[in-house]
Amino acid sequence: MNLKDMITQIDAGGAENALPLPEGWVQGRTAFGGLSSALAYGAAKHSEQDLPPLRSAQIAFTGPLFGTLTAETRLISRGKSTAFIQSEISGDQGLGLHCCFVFAKARSHDLSVHKPEEPPFPPLPADADLRSGPASYFTSRMEFVGKRIDVGHPSNRLTRWMRLKERDGLDPVAEILCMGDSLPPSIMNMMDQNAMVSSVNWQVNILATDISTDDGWWLIDSVTHDARDGASSQYMSIWNSRRQIIATGMQSVVYY
Repeated sequence: MNLKDMITQIDAGGAENALPLPEGWVQGRTAFGGLSSALAYGAAKHSEQDLPPLRSAQIAFTGPLFGTLTAETRLISRGKSTAFIQSEISGDQGLGLHCCFVFAKARSHDLSVHKPEEPPFPPLPADADLRSGPASYFTSRMEFVGKRIDVGHPSNRLTRWMRLKERDGLDPVAEILCMGDSLPPSIMNMMDQNAMVSSVNWQVNILATDISTDDGWWLIDSVTHDARDGASSQYMSIWNSRRQIIATGMQSVVYY
């Protein structure tokens, strides 16, 4: 079952539109965070008519998600140009994802600033070099080159081209929410052995009005800027194949 079909099934919300978590969309003991974020967005988008574009998302990973998933949404407020919608995903153990999505119209203003700091851009992947993850893991739904991470590599930065295998007809915002969380936390680059890590929350800001790329490729960039006492903070960004920035983010991660 691909992401588009899952959003279509769960988007009306409630137990009558429950979604059994399909095989191959998990990470560890929970649903892949990018998947649950995209499902919550899909439910929020379909909860109100004539919503403007998504501008920002605040996503809290509150617990493990597995089994039968349900979405619940609530309109927090809506004005002439902006709507705040709460969207939650629950599974067999209760609430696992709590989100606030901010949809807002563009406003006319003379002030404009665009000075993104570009990450190092590796060459776009060639088809002959592509690989995917094991069938039981969410990376089986994606394609990339080499390893997503090399444990022990002494860098606080992690940058990879990633794409979904099945993306036809998918809402591009749902796609980048899914792909934006497709790399391990960059703190793992600095560890000399595998360790348990878990994302706690994620702030995403959508910058682009045209969310598109060539052949499905998105460059995902994560930079750990602080780590201590088992908690790290990382800056994140998503770029398209034309080296245009699409979204920025910040994520809090705990490690054991």
